[in-house]
Amino acid sequence: MQIFGDRAHPVLEILEDLIRIPSVNPHYDGSSAGEIGIADYLEHRFNNSAFSVTRQPVLPRRDNVIVELKTGHPDRVLLFEAHMDTVSFGSMLEPLTPLYREGKLFGRGSCDTKSTLAGMIYAMEQCALQPELLNADLILCASVDEEHAYRGLTAFMELNIPIAAAVVGEPTELSIVVEHKGCTRFLIRTHGKAAHSSVPSEGDSAIYQMVHVLRHIKEKIEPQLIESRTQLCGAATIAVGTISGGEEINIIPEACEIKVDRRIIPGETPQQVLMDFESSLRNDVERYGVKLTIDPLLYDPALHTHHDAEVVKCAQKAARALGLKSELCGVPYGSNASKLQQYKGIPTIVYGPGSIAQAHSREEWVPVDGVIQAAEFYLRLAQTF
Repeated sequence: MQIFGDRAHPVLEILEDLIRIPSVNPHYDGSSAGEIGIADYLEHRFNNSAFSVTRQPVLPRRDNVIVELKTGHPDRVLLFEAHMDTVSFGSMLEPLTPLYREGKLFGRGSCDTKSTLAGMIYAMEQCALQPELLNADLILCASVDEEHAYRGLTAFMELNIPIAAAVVGEPTELSIVVEHKGCTRFLIRTHGKAAHSSVPSEGDSAIYQMVHVLRHIKEKIEPQLIESRTQLCGAATIAVGTISGGEEINIIPEACEIKVDRRIIPGETPQQVLMDFESSLRNDVERYGVKLTIDPLLYDPALHTHHDAEVVKCAQKAARALGLKSELCGVPYGSNASKLQQYKGIPTIVYGPGSIAQAHSREEWVPVDGVIQAAEFYLRLAQTF
C-alpha cells in the first residue's frame, strides 16, 4: 500500500472496497445484480449531515446515486461523474480481490472506472471538512449503464440540474482530455431471394450483394476517412464488427447483415455521418442490383470542450500545482462527457488514472501512484473552481 504520511492514503481503501463489490452490467451477464451493491455502499458512506444523497431509479434495481455538497453557491455547481458498472469478469482469476503487485492495483473495474469514483468520493469527503473554503457547490453522480447504453447519464440529464462544469472519470493516464471521438453504429441488411442451391440462378444471394457493400467500405470510405482528422483526436475510422447470413448450406441466402462502427471526430454529428454514408453507399452499389436497408443502433456525439473554458483552465492550474501533466489532449474512445457537453452545453473534461489499454482486460490494473494523484487532483480542482 502507498503510505500517506503515517498511514495509507484513504483513496486506496475506498478503491479496495469498490473492487470487492461486484457491479457487472447485466447486459454482459444476465445473472448479475448490476450496480446495486455500489449504490448501497455510497448511500451508506455519505449518510451524514454534510451531504444530501438521492437514489434515482433508472432501471429495475439499478439506481444512479447523486450526492450533493451544498456550500451556498447554487449558481456555481461542479459535477463529478463516474460510472459504477463494469464489463464481465471474463477470464480474470480473482476479479473481486484487490491485489497489489509492482506498484499496480489489480481487480475488475480498478481502471475502468472505480479508481476515478474512489478519487471523487475522497475529494467530496475532504471538501466536506471545510466547505466554507469552496466557491462552488459539488455534486457527485455515480451512474449506471455506461458500459452499455448510457441510460444512467441520460436519466441524470433529465433532472435538468443547473451545472456550471463537469469532470467525468475515465482512464486518461492523468491527462486532461477536452476532446474525444463519438460514434454512430448501424446495421446494414441486404435482401436477396431464396432458392435451392442446385439452381442458384433462380435465387439472388444476399451474401453476394453484401460483397459490394464491404468493397465500398474498404475501398472508398476508409481512404476518405484518413483525410478527416483533428489535431487532438486523429482520424475518423470505420470498422465492420459482425457479419451473418444464410440459413442452410443448400439454400441461396435471402438475407445478410453486418454491424458497423463508425467513429466520429469533433465537428461531425452521428446522424449526419450516417445520412452521408447511406447516400454514398446507395449511389455506388445499387447499380449492381443491391437491395439494402440500414438501421441505426447507437448515436454518440464527440466531445469538444473549448480550451479556454474555466474548468479547463482550473484543471490545468490544479495539475501544475501537483506537478502533473497540464497539456490538453484527445482520446479515441467515448465517455459520458460528450453527452453533458453536447446535449446540455456543460463544459466538461475527462480525467483519471490508468490507461484504456488496461480497461476490460484479463489483468485489469491501475497504477497505485496514479490513483492517489488523481484523487488529489479532484480535490484541488474542487477547491479552486
